[in-house]
Amino acid sequence: MTVAIIGTVAFDSIETPRGVHNRILGGSATYAGVAASLFSPVHLISIVGSDFPQVHFDYLEKRGISTDGIIRSSGLTFHWKGFYKGDMSQAHTLQTDLNVLLEFDPKVPASAADSRIVFLGNFDPQLQLRAIKQFNRPELVVMDSMNYWIQDHLSSLRETLKLVDVLILNDQEIRLLTGIDNVIQALPHVVKMGPKRIIVKKGEHGAIMYNGSDFFAVPAMPLDEVVDPTGAGDSFAGGIVGYLANSPALTEEVFRKAVIVGTLVSSFTVRDFSLGMLERITVDQLNTEFARYRQIAAIPETVSR
Repeated sequence: MTVAIIGTVAFDSIETPRGVHNRILGGSATYAGVAASLFSPVHLISIVGSDFPQVHFDYLEKRGISTDGIIRSSGLTFHWKGFYKGDMSQAHTLQTDLNVLLEFDPKVPASAADSRIVFLGNFDPQLQLRAIKQFNRPELVVMDSMNYWIQDHLSSLRETLKLVDVLILNDQEIRLLTGIDNVIQALPHVVKMGPKRIIVKKGEHGAIMYNGSDFFAVPAMPLDEVVDPTGAGDSFAGGIVGYLANSPALTEEVFRKAVIVGTLVSSFTVRDFSLGMLERITVDQLNTEFARYRQIAAIPETVSR
C-alpha cells in the first residue's frame, strides 16, 4: 500500500552548536517521504528549481520514493536559512527564499491517485484542499499545518479540516486554533472541526494522541545529544503515515504503534544534519530501539508495595 506526501522539497542552510551546513537537502516532504519509505512505497508531490541536482532525484528513487509528482521549474529551489542555539528547542530564521514555491500548485499524477494514505505537509490550506480532491477516495488523509496558516488563513484551513481524518499539530498551534490554553480541553473542539484523530507533537516531551474519546501519551526517547532538530516533526509524521500505510487494518493498536514509531524515527533524525542519520537506519534498528523504548517507558502494574 502506498502513501502520497505533498509538501516542500528544499535546500536548508543550518547552523547549530554542532556545526554549519549550507544548502543541504531538506523540506517537509523530503523528511516525511524518507521516513515513510522505511515501511511503504511513497509518491512525493512537490516543486523544485533548475538548480536541484539529479543526484537528489536518484537518491529519492533509490529509497522507493516516486518523484513523478515533483515538478521541475526554471527558477530556483525553495531555500531556508536558520540557526539553533542553547537547547535547540526553537529554530531562528535568517532567510527564506520561496523561489519556485510561489508557483506551487500540486498536481497528483495518475500513478499516485489511488494512494491508500495521503499526507498533506505544511503549506497553503487552499492548495491542500485542492490536492485532496485529486485523489480517489484515500482511506486516510493526514494533515500538518503551522501558526501562519492558522492566524492568517483560518477560513481556508477550517474548510480543509472538514476532509481530514488525522491532524498533527504542536501545543502552541492547538491553542491558537481553538483559543483554549489547556491543550487537553482543546482537543475535543478540534475534533468538532472535522478530524477524527489529533496527534499533538510535544518535542522533547513526546506526543499525545486523541481519538475523540480516549487519550494516548508517549514519552520522547531520551537523547544525550541533539545535532540538528530540523525535520524532526516532519519525519515524525512520515514515520506514522508510512507505518499506517503498511498495516493491514487501521486499528487503535496500530495507531498507537505508529505514534511510537514516529517518535523513534524522529529521534534518529535529530542525531545528524539533513537526512544523514535518517537515511542510514533500518527497520531492524528501529525494532531494537523499540525494545529499548518499551523498557524505558514501562509502567508498573500497581502502586501498591
